[in-house]
Amino acid sequence: MLRFTLAAAAATLAFSTLAEAKITITCLTNAGHLTRQHEPLMAEFNAMQDEIVVEYAAPAKNYGDTHLKMFRGSATNTLPDCAFQAYNQLPSLARALAERGQIVDMTPLMEAEGEGWTEANYSDAMLDLGRVDGAQYGMPFNASVIQWYYNADLFRQAGLDPDNFPTDWDGLFDAAQKIDALGDDILPMFMWLINGDDWGFQTLILQQGGRMMSPDGQTVAFDENDHALEAMKMAKRLHDEGGLRTDLDRETQFAAFTEGRMGLWGLSPAGARNMQERVGAQFDLRSHPFTVWNDAEGKLPTGGNAAMITTQDPEKIAAAWEYIKFVTGPRGQQATAEITGYLPTNRKVLGTDYMGDFYAANPYYATPVKQYDRAGPWSGYPGTQSEKIWREQASTIRAVMEGELTPEEGAAQLKDIAVDLMKR
Repeated sequence: MLRFTLAAAAATLAFSTLAEAKITITCLTNAGHLTRQHEPLMAEFNAMQDEIVVEYAAPAKNYGDTHLKMFRGSATNTLPDCAFQAYNQLPSLARALAERGQIVDMTPLMEAEGEGWTEANYSDAMLDLGRVDGAQYGMPFNASVIQWYYNADLFRQAGLDPDNFPTDWDGLFDAAQKIDALGDDILPMFMWLINGDDWGFQTLILQQGGRMMSPDGQTVAFDENDHALEAMKMAKRLHDEGGLRTDLDRETQFAAFTEGRMGLWGLSPAGARNMQERVGAQFDLRSHPFTVWNDAEGKLPTGGNAAMITTQDPEKIAAAWEYIKFVTGPRGQQATAEITGYLPTNRKVLGTDYMGDFYAANPYYATPVKQYDRAGPWSGYPGTQSEKIWREQASTIRAVMEGELTPEEGAAQLKDIAVDLMKR
């Protein structure tokens, strides 16, 4: 495991060592994030100083492909100098790299910044998204908790007040049914649940005050206190009362919403800018915090990714840290939030010098900030079968929604799938 004393961290951070010659570092991210986020940040960082040059490797297709590329790089000693990986896949990757001394615990680097620096920039809950076994292997870069987008025009047509969004699930289903009654070509709602990854399923668990895994990340815990059963009951209600379709892919749903033919969509704030651009002036587009069951203890899984340092060269570690400080710092997070809509991971961004005035003038983009305290962990499973676990669980959830399995049967099956495949 690669660790540094405070003295060593301070030494590697000294720019006098970097200024002797330009240090080039190579980072890895996925294709969906490279052009829209990382290339502008890289260009700004490279232009603002002349000691470090940041480059990006050929991007991965997605988070799953990033995972595979990093494991291959570990085996062949061809890892990039830094990488950005999803929170739910970070633990298994970090543990594997730590065994080979191929990942840096950034705790000493943060401490070397001086007293109060960490607290001024990051909340402990946000930093915890990148901690694995007590080590800060990831610095939070992108963060998103699910939120509602809604068509205020369809609300009005259905006799609903768009300024008074439903406060609970019963009210939400009532609104969906009224929107559904507007016509056969109108879809009431969509929520990220069985499409893509397990972010939506984890949302149904955490918003009850539940957790996916035990604290050590080795034992399934989503079935505690009947949380899995209640989640399956909610999945059934989403289908039966909310009109959530199981036969339409995400692209079809996106088209329906942005064309003004859907009332509500539960999705990441990461797509806020893209959605606004697609909608244009077609209808009154708004956003709202997501509905939770347990207001006191309910959380929402935090999607997004953390920056890791995987080089073992001290000078490159120092250079990578400077870049990570920039992209997770107030200016980097301001740029990222404005480009995408992601929840800023840096506390200073909320000040008027950065995003405070922007959020006040653009409430559509301010919803993620209202859910800052709801941010909970997006958990992963131990072993190498996380994607297979989710594929099988998604089929189970679909069967519950369509009435082929009871919620009780579905809940039991979800646990059996995870327990069985985690062993491999």
